[in-house]
Amino acid sequence: MSAPTPPLAGLKVVDFSEQVPGPHATRLLTALGCDVIKVERPSGDAIRLREGIFNAENRGKRSIALDLKTPEARGIALDLIAQADVLVEGFRPGVMERLGVGFDAALEVNPKIVYVSISGYGSFGPYRDLPGHDFQYLALAGAIPRPAEGTVADYVPTTLPVADLGSSLYASLGIVLALLQKQQDPTGFAGQHIDVAMADCALAMMEPRLAESIHLMTNDAAMARPGYGIYATAGGGHVSIGALEDHFWVRLTEALDLPDLRSEEFGTFAQRRERVGTIDAILRPRVARFGRDELVELLIAHDVPVAPLNDLLEPAKDPHFIARGMVRDNGSEGTPRIAEWPLALAPFTDERLLTAAPTIGEQSREILRQLGRTPEEVDRLFAEGTVHGA
Repeated sequence: MSAPTPPLAGLKVVDFSEQVPGPHATRLLTALGCDVIKVERPSGDAIRLREGIFNAENRGKRSIALDLKTPEARGIALDLIAQADVLVEGFRPGVMERLGVGFDAALEVNPKIVYVSISGYGSFGPYRDLPGHDFQYLALAGAIPRPAEGTVADYVPTTLPVADLGSSLYASLGIVLALLQKQQDPTGFAGQHIDVAMADCALAMMEPRLAESIHLMTNDAAMARPGYGIYATAGGGHVSIGALEDHFWVRLTEALDLPDLRSEEFGTFAQRRERVGTIDAILRPRVARFGRDELVELLIAHDVPVAPLNDLLEPAKDPHFIARGMVRDNGSEGTPRIAEWPLALAPFTDERLLTAAPTIGEQSREILRQLGRTPEEVDRLFAEGTVHGA
């Protein structure tokens, strides 16, 4: 049985972005059927120095390498934009304008372009020109809890780049919604500039936690979550336990044989929140008696929310992820590959489109020919250093 046609088949995306947020968004679009042309500087996307990340985030794309400091390269870029449905860029505000391919320039050649800018703090506001990375946006949004005393120097609370990938998802949703508007009103649709700030996305995802804190009018009360967190186990391992609800709390104390923590004063979450210190003094030493996998097995048997604190290699070996198809055989590359889309969205994607990531300018000649450049023009553009690649 052949795979269904992806919902965005036939749409063209010009991708000027680098690093992770923009490329992740356009890689998501690739599996949905978009033809993504990655426009790179002659030296290539800086994230190419981290080969594993680059290969994962740029599957299925075609690459053309342009020196956008030259007028002729800017002309080629504008020709690409003229034929595109979507443009994605990930520079600080003002950079694309200086390169001659900002939103206004794009509108001149393509009045119906969906132009997506992903930056740290957005196109306006007091912080718009500041540099940053995922960690700074999460810190600003209140997403990083204060470290324990003595751990500040090496404190990394998560390896998940939430702001980076959250902005990718919001950008992808914005693109799909804009394309839907265009489909519903093709004649009335005007080009849109979608301004995605990674800090905004982090704050939006923090809304439930911040709402609770604002309601309680105190940070410490909102952060106090008895029976919820990371616990050290015997042998140097750790587990994540999530016994927030009263019934899970009862099951946890039964599994660990802690009858004192089932007394009336610990009966509700609100009561337990007032006694976090007392609970930790009892719960953590008891947890530390068990090995990691032993404890996970015990708590699963008692229907308590628990998961091992895996390192970065363990998820690719996890039987649950393997059973759900989230870990794939990568064939000739010899290492497993994490699925680009969760299973819930598999009916809308075509994995065959996620071919290996391109080398710098691998399709430069092919793309130029599709723009109508003659073989002689292509040779001249390469000779002059306007275009680079294979």
